[in-house]
Amino acid sequence: MCGVGALLLLGSALKADIMVYGPGGPAPVLKELAKQFEEQTKHKVQVVAGPTPSWIEQAKKDADIIFSGNSSMMDGFIKTLPKQLETNNIQVLNIRQAGIVVRPGNPKKIKTFDDILQKGVKVMVVDGAGQVGLYEDIALRKGKRENLATLRKNIVFYAPNSKAAVEKWNQDKSIDALIIWSHWAHTLGSDSAAFVSLKADEVIYRAAEIAVSNTSKQKDVAQQFIDFVRSKGAEQVWKKWGWQAN
Repeated sequence: MCGVGALLLLGSALKADIMVYGPGGPAPVLKELAKQFEEQTKHKVQVVAGPTPSWIEQAKKDADIIFSGNSSMMDGFIKTLPKQLETNNIQVLNIRQAGIVVRPGNPKKIKTFDDILQKGVKVMVVDGAGQVGLYEDIALRKGKRENLATLRKNIVFYAPNSKAAVEKWNQDKSIDALIIWSHWAHTLGSDSAAFVSLKADEVIYRAAEIAVSNTSKQKDVAQQFIDFVRSKGAEQVWKKWGWQAN
């Protein structure tokens, strides 16, 4: 009986879920890597992603891992989830660049940041969820106040998060350009968007971050998954989804 009981416990452990919560940006990478991890280890990883209000309360109950789209977002999670997170258990993942998403074929011929300052160009920005002030940072990278003043006149929609921006992009075809992270062009697909990289002296980079929850009952497996996400073998998946690999 003891042997049977041990086998049942082992089977239960192998099927145990690792619950992972965070925003939509890094989610495609983590979901693909979760499948690979499960195939290799038999540990199932469930990635729950989206705007913070959609998952934060459940994360308080059963999160094994929390990830973020950038450091300021993770700082916010630390304040919201004080039992689960603290500054000394945060691990930095890969980075992504901000740039300009345009319509397929780039009908407005947008090739640089200066092009979206032209009269008549309708621009959308994300002003929340890890991108607070991002468009301002880009506009003022060269120390030109007039760039921000001109951009302000062309902004027609301030999305509260990337999910809302993507929905608005698909609904309102009059919007010519969207300042957002590069990987969202991959998510939208070539039928809906193309990505214009900014010049070296204009581009802004930010990193995803991840941490094992202090309240996790499966810390070892959770860290094993994070190590897998950070491994050299995972780099191609990051690159596939538009992130800059280490």
